[in-house]
Amino acid sequence: MANAEKIIERQLEEAEVFVGKDVLELLSSSMYVNPLAIFREYVQNATDAIDDAVASGLLPSTNDGRIDVSLDHIDRRVVVRDNGVGLSNAEFPSRMLSFGASKKRGTNARGFRGVGRLSALGYVQQLVFRSRAQGDSKVIEAKWDGRAVKRLLAATDQESDLQSIVREAVSLTHLDPDEYPEHFFEVELIKPRRIANDRLLNEIEIENFIGQVCPCPFSPEFSLRDEVANLLEGHGGAGRAYHICINGSETPVYRPHRDQLAFSDTKRSEFHNLRPFEIEGIEGETAAVGWLAHHDYQGAIPVAQGVRGLRARVGNIQIGHDRLFAEIFPEDRFSSWCVGEVHILDPRVVPNGRRDEFENNAHLDNIIAHLRPIGAEVARECRVSSQKRNRIKSFELAADKVYEKLEVLKQGAVSDRYAKTIKAETGTLLSEMHKAIEFDLFDEQERGALRRQLRKIEKAVDTQSTKRGSDIFENLPKHKRAAYKEVVDLIYDCSVNQVAAKSLIDRIFNRLSRK
Repeated sequence: MANAEKIIERQLEEAEVFVGKDVLELLSSSMYVNPLAIFREYVQNATDAIDDAVASGLLPSTNDGRIDVSLDHIDRRVVVRDNGVGLSNAEFPSRMLSFGASKKRGTNARGFRGVGRLSALGYVQQLVFRSRAQGDSKVIEAKWDGRAVKRLLAATDQESDLQSIVREAVSLTHLDPDEYPEHFFEVELIKPRRIANDRLLNEIEIENFIGQVCPCPFSPEFSLRDEVANLLEGHGGAGRAYHICINGSETPVYRPHRDQLAFSDTKRSEFHNLRPFEIEGIEGETAAVGWLAHHDYQGAIPVAQGVRGLRARVGNIQIGHDRLFAEIFPEDRFSSWCVGEVHILDPRVVPNGRRDEFENNAHLDNIIAHLRPIGAEVARECRVSSQKRNRIKSFELAADKVYEKLEVLKQGAVSDRYAKTIKAETGTLLSEMHKAIEFDLFDEQERGALRRQLRKIEKAVDTQSTKRGSDIFENLPKHKRAAYKEVVDLIYDCSVNQVAAKSLIDRIFNRLSRK
């Protein structure tokens, strides 16, 4: 040890710290695989600006805030503008040219990493930011040249750093304020790339994405919206919704939830009640609140409905996708059968940079542990619903068979022997239907509906038993009637489908009657 060299510590010189240009690519297009995530980032920043405007008295309430998304297909431009607090001329340059140094960190704001504004840079020819705060005499603009950025990033030199790219690709300009509001912020995407159905200018796709992911209000066509609002009231940003309008519409984008779920063109279901829940944090605080909207769980909800899954939200903005909490269910498939949300309130449960998952820690594990009983509850509902549907299907199949047999008896073509067999089979089917009704998982309303249907069927059976049918053989020679009855019985005995057999016999007797 005595011969060991002495370690000399020293501070690094500023010149020794080199931030390479590829950081810019990592902070822009590489972090945002889904191009539509651009709208989440800009709407998120807009909601924070509106919250600041309300806090400073510029806006009376969140309801007075507005976020406009304008799509110009001819000139290929997208503008996202809010009427929030805006950035002052003094702070605009430093805020627009900083990277990963957001002033929002440690606040209640939704964004805090200071990189989301660059999310569109890899998808456009130019990316423009404009803003003005109350009292500013000018509007200030920062324009990124996307083509220059791509060219500089593709260069093979090893000396270009982040600062040199910014100096060459970004320009700052002061604009006449006459055409702009007194306080606002906007981002303009010029010549966005044509990606997969031109998604960055596709109004339908953009509206669907914003409706699912962003803090939009629930539709008036969703009857449970007031219960959800009451649940989230008092939980800050979790309960706030904002008016986001596309192409000047006065009707804001609504969340996709409606009173009905469409499983297919013929299968539909209605939400019948809201199941709220609260999750306690490690230290006894409220870590999350959430809700499930129960329905009859007919199967996996189609993706196009935009509501399936137990979805995570922070500040009322969705994190990840509909299968983010799939692990809480006994079987993964049940994740796509349910509709619900988990609003994360614990600030220590932090979304990752791409906002597609959460950073792993004990506080996230605690929430997942508390969600497992919720997943088990959904699984029970799914299994009970499946068992009910099987009983109802058995009931309806038996009812169809009863009606088929009644039609055979009404035809009057079978022998007395075969008629007795049909009546015995009908009695067996009615017994099966009684048994199906007594399934203990039916509630009284469901059981009552089936009983009413069964009484109607039993009445039809009783009526047919006491009714004398028409004689289909009366136009046939008497000496041939016994032979025809035997043939009719054979047709019914040998046919797999009594409906098809009856149709065949009807055609035979029509032909015979014409002779």
